[in-house]
Amino acid sequence: MKKIFYCLIVLFIVLGSFTPVHAEKSDGKQEEGIQWYEEGLFEGLNNKKNESASMSYQEYAVVLSHLFGVDEKEVIKKTQEGTNDPVNLRSAIKQGAAKNILTEFLPNQLEEPLDQWEHSDKPLKRKDLLQLVDGFVNAYYNEAGEFEGQDIKGNAWINASGVTISESTISGDLVIASGKDILLNEVTVNGTVYIDEGIQNEVSTVNSDLNRVLVYDADEKASDWSLVWNDEFLSDEIDETKWSYDIGNWIVDDQGAPVSPGWGNNELEYYTDSSENSYINDGNLVIKAQKEEEPITDEFGSYDYTSAKLKTKGLFSKKYGKFEAKMKLPEGKGFWPAFWMMPEDDVYGPWPTSGEIDIMEAAGDDPGTIGGTIHYGEQYPNNTYKGKEYHFPDGEDFTGYHTYSVEWEPGEIRWYVDGELYQTLNEWFSKGDNQAEKYAFPAPFDQEFYLILNLAVGGWYGGNPDDTTEFPGQMEVDYVRVYELTGRDYKEPVEPVVEEETLPEDAKQPLEDGNLIYDQNYENEITVVDEGGEEPHPTDWNFYKLPNFEGEGNLTIDEVNGENFAKTEITNPGNALWSLQQIQHLPILEGHTYKVTFDAKSDANRGLMTKVSGGAERGYANYSGEKTMSLSENVQSYEYTFTLNQDTDLAARLEFNMGANGTAPVWIGNVRVDDITDEVSQDTSKPALEDGNLIYNGTFDQGDMSRLNYWELLLQNGADADVVVPEATREAELETKKKGEQPEDILFTQAGIPLVEGQEYELTFQAEASETRNLQLDVVNEDGSVKYVSEEVALTTEMTEHTVTFQMPDEISEDNGQLRFLLGGETGKVYLDNVRMIQTSKAIDLAPLKNGDFSSGLQSWTPYFHFDAQAQASTPDESLYIDIENAGNEAWSVLMEQPGLSLNKDVTYTLSFDARSSVERDIEVTLENAAYHRYFSEVVSLTDEMMRYEYEFVMGEDDTASLKYLMGNFEGSHDIYFDNIELEVK
Repeated sequence: MKKIFYCLIVLFIVLGSFTPVHAEKSDGKQEEGIQWYEEGLFEGLNNKKNESASMSYQEYAVVLSHLFGVDEKEVIKKTQEGTNDPVNLRSAIKQGAAKNILTEFLPNQLEEPLDQWEHSDKPLKRKDLLQLVDGFVNAYYNEAGEFEGQDIKGNAWINASGVTISESTISGDLVIASGKDILLNEVTVNGTVYIDEGIQNEVSTVNSDLNRVLVYDADEKASDWSLVWNDEFLSDEIDETKWSYDIGNWIVDDQGAPVSPGWGNNELEYYTDSSENSYINDGNLVIKAQKEEEPITDEFGSYDYTSAKLKTKGLFSKKYGKFEAKMKLPEGKGFWPAFWMMPEDDVYGPWPTSGEIDIMEAAGDDPGTIGGTIHYGEQYPNNTYKGKEYHFPDGEDFTGYHTYSVEWEPGEIRWYVDGELYQTLNEWFSKGDNQAEKYAFPAPFDQEFYLILNLAVGGWYGGNPDDTTEFPGQMEVDYVRVYELTGRDYKEPVEPVVEEETLPEDAKQPLEDGNLIYDQNYENEITVVDEGGEEPHPTDWNFYKLPNFEGEGNLTIDEVNGENFAKTEITNPGNALWSLQQIQHLPILEGHTYKVTFDAKSDANRGLMTKVSGGAERGYANYSGEKTMSLSENVQSYEYTFTLNQDTDLAARLEFNMGANGTAPVWIGNVRVDDITDEVSQDTSKPALEDGNLIYNGTFDQGDMSRLNYWELLLQNGADADVVVPEATREAELETKKKGEQPEDILFTQAGIPLVEGQEYELTFQAEASETRNLQLDVVNEDGSVKYVSEEVALTTEMTEHTVTFQMPDEISEDNGQLRFLLGGETGKVYLDNVRMIQTSKAIDLAPLKNGDFSSGLQSWTPYFHFDAQAQASTPDESLYIDIENAGNEAWSVLMEQPGLSLNKDVTYTLSFDARSSVERDIEVTLENAAYHRYFSEVVSLTDEMMRYEYEFVMGEDDTASLKYLMGNFEGSHDIYFDNIELEVK
């Protein structure tokens, strides 16, 4: 019955929407005038009535039943339901009543054409209906058949099953109101294709050009959202104008060099663009994950599974809107389906500083649950995220069709399942490298994002497949739709406000010395938590071992240097860092800063990842960023600090993650977590940023939503001016209203700039003006009484870069210098951007690499052994010895690194070292920055004789880089030795 009236709705909508075009009806419907309507619509009625006769409710229902091919009783029932008062079926139907019945089923966006009937008491006459239908329907397909070579100069209507239209053009709209097995083969529709929701998967297309497809549900009420992009998957092939593919298993850089396997998530599949892994079937996009009989190989490795990952990058992206998809997902351990969004451009920097929006992701072994998450913060591994799980009602799970969506507005994102709101987020941040402040809210979620659909195999989210996993697994997508908010304005973003909080009385309280960690000396019993095991202890230590990630081991207490340490012995490190964890819960407050300290060691060189996170109810949100520490045979002290930029969590988790990193044991002791918020707030120093820039927020996109943090506008002597930073331009826009008498009457300044005696500085900035003018700038001491430089620059109406250099006097240093832009004395607008000041006469470190002779053991060096490798590093006889039992699958599976090397642009460096291997093999040697950009890369062939290797290279930029020796991806156990590693200026 519902389908009947959808058809009715669409017909009358279009009747009122388009200028009638009289044309021949299609195949067999070419009789003169409107006779074909009379024969069909009025069959069974008293046809002796003339065309001006009024129609009764009964006749109206009969006509509609013929038009849509439905039972007359159903039409009468719905007609009665659509009126407020009881209906006498023999009485005349008024236009207003007819309109009310129709609008109950009309898509809300198409009701306007029927406004002419609003409140009309005029009877509905036969000729009104006949003329309306004849004026609109230029091609009417109400019987099964094949129709070829149609040239329809108007609108077409399909109202039957088994209709095939081939090699045809429809200049107007096409309404598909009912029917099954409808095929459009090489059909062009210049207008809109309207398809009733109940039959959308009964319509398919081959090589057709459909301008716009709208699947409608007449029961939907008026919405503020209007469709702007969609894919209903009607065609026989995936639409290449809407979707492209990611291929492979690795993240690679711009040069195609490998950066991270498993797409950074430990995924096992190889993504293809093959029709074996993604295709259209019965109006659905199918993404199929398969286990291959023979592994798929590429230049980086081999893979046992294939799947597909589709994306709209470069084809469609949008900032703000409603994004939804209807789909069903595969059940089975190791399947990881996702519908998500990534930034079209990394405006704020590498992942996740530019953000990620996960609309839906699921672990195949938990079909009753899906999750929605955002990723943001600082560059990995100091990133964070927050999200929430949705649990389906009893009797439902993700293996059935459900609609997943987000509504994204400035400063707020809302998550829905089948229209049910289950999460709203409105606090996040983004902070890039070389910045003193976070980007202004709502960054990073204020840029265009594109859509992604994929089905991963394995990975961090749900673990790897096992013997219970049935392949292939299929993710079936009915449609993807994107909407613009048109019914109202988008919300204005609201700056997140951190309210000062104190710990409630019922929360875990710090000890007398301020430590939030209880049982520091391990005197109480440690709770063991595994699958089906005990609940974790709320205040004392817990030991997690997760068989789901194959982690096996045990924790005991061992005395080290007269103190109790927790010793974790590892039987199986598992396939994830969190396979084995030592955890204690603690309360932390939003906006507060904490310092974590601990002592640790191993009996070999190995890594340990630690962080402070949320629990399952917080989606395991990462509060501190992941901190990887290098352990050695000696006890060392470690520390890190973090500020909680998420909601207060009274049950946060301090984690020590010991999985996926070899079987060497770990000792941990003297653990402290202290609230140091007051100490941090008292620090007002402004040292140079990491890239040497002395100007904070010179890009006018950081701090609070004014984007003017660290800058001040000073007025005197009656002058008046304003400064704003529009979101669209991120430029300081200074407008002088009353110019004053002197340039110094309007000052735009930044203070707190440290300047060193005798040193040279370079100031650069971009500027333009509304009219040609001069702009004076000064660099002065704290009270402005001494000028270190004063210079005028000529501004034009085009944004231009300017450079000013100066040298500080000998024997004069300034801890609190000021940069001043003087705008008084002239009216108009001045625009400033990208203000930088760097010390150019800085010293060059002639030998940046430390401990290259290993006389201090592994100090300054960081070994890394991936979970697929087994190796140990040591320094016998003051040389580096790498004992490799299994080199793993990737070059970086066995890696030795010295990070933090400060290198200078245009300087020639010499890298030299002694090396040998117990078997002949190649290794890679690289110098690369945190974004994996390589300044130096060589393949070095080692033999069983110690040889000296020497290379020269010129740095292309001032940057901080890491020297890396990549020794993985080699068969057979062997040993590698290094000594006398030197990196020096030539």
